[in-house]
Amino acid sequence: MTRLSRNREFIALAGTEVLSVIGDQLSRVALALLVFERTGSAGLSGLTYAMTYLPTVAGGLLLSPLADRRPRRGVSVAIDAIRSVIVLTMALPGISLTAMCCLVAASSFLTGPYTATRLALLRDVLPQEQYGPGMALRQSLSQGGQLVGFCSGGFIATAFTPATCLLVDGLTFAAAALIVRTLVSARPAVAAAGASSTVTTTFRVIWRSPARRAIFLSTFMGLFLTAPKALSVPLASELHLSDRWVGIFMASEGLFSVVTLAIFAKFVTAAQYKKLFPLVCLAPGLPLLTALAVHNPYLIMLVFGVSGAIWSVLTVIAASSLAELLPDDQRGRGMGIAASTNATAQGVGAFMAGFATDEIGAGLSITLLGFLSILFALAPAALWNRAATPANALAS
Repeated sequence: MTRLSRNREFIALAGTEVLSVIGDQLSRVALALLVFERTGSAGLSGLTYAMTYLPTVAGGLLLSPLADRRPRRGVSVAIDAIRSVIVLTMALPGISLTAMCCLVAASSFLTGPYTATRLALLRDVLPQEQYGPGMALRQSLSQGGQLVGFCSGGFIATAFTPATCLLVDGLTFAAAALIVRTLVSARPAVAAAGASSTVTTTFRVIWRSPARRAIFLSTFMGLFLTAPKALSVPLASELHLSDRWVGIFMASEGLFSVVTLAIFAKFVTAAQYKKLFPLVCLAPGLPLLTALAVHNPYLIMLVFGVSGAIWSVLTVIAASSLAELLPDDQRGRGMGIAASTNATAQGVGAFMAGFATDEIGAGLSITLLGFLSILFALAPAALWNRAATPANALAS
């Protein structure tokens, strides 16, 4: 950890991601509240939340090759600057919900190549032995950012206006662009001239290894595990709780993840990741099975927090392992495809969960999604275990 704290480029990348995460969560709280208050529909509230994720896969598939074909620092700075303009436009007075959803979709579209670039750039600034701890620290800081964003989002949106949250989000993107441009060194593009840059090629690279295939399948877990955040608004309404609990429920994942990931980074080595992967695929859905029976808001925080913390560990293990499996000239595309799939799965999950909640209620929806997540997780867990040997799978 000491070596990480002395790495100026890592601190700049991790710090600016925290800024962006805080701003994004402010916006998600504001949008969820705004739509639910105007329409009274959990389905439409879930759809709006989903729009912060759904277009990500298109952006990842279409634009993630930029992370290999163009200098990664330049791509990161440009996307941050563009998203700053988009979000500040969303904060304009009198903007319609339709226009706001379109702008949300545009920002989400750029998340795909942005995530691909950031994950590949992180591997550029960290040597192999520091990448796992660096990913754990990055994820812990991001979860802390979610905690701050969600906790303050409910307060800011109700004490001021949702537009205030959007304004802060736009400013965080602008600050991130400036910091990365100033503190991260320029590097040339890694893909050789004339190298294949098709998504199909990268999919083949991912799919031909059982371990890479298992990791890719695990990115679909967001279909089920995003339910606590996506359904926090209707759940609070269902339990007759104040809107301030919305941000707290959404923040539970970050609160528990910050502590869990700090312990994980200190005591778990990269060599142990292969043993833990099947377990952390199956475990996040278990706490959600109790959601239907839990009505105390503090116990709801516990359920959401434990599930989210285990999911964060899965994210670190999956991303760290995949980064080492992929060749450098395809790392950006591969990480972009995986991250975009994960984000889009969360969007689809939020969309489906919202409409399910309109029919069966938030508590039952969350419990059902927890059960489905366990069933789905059997596939990547079994695939990982069926590899000839885990060590050989990771080396392939």
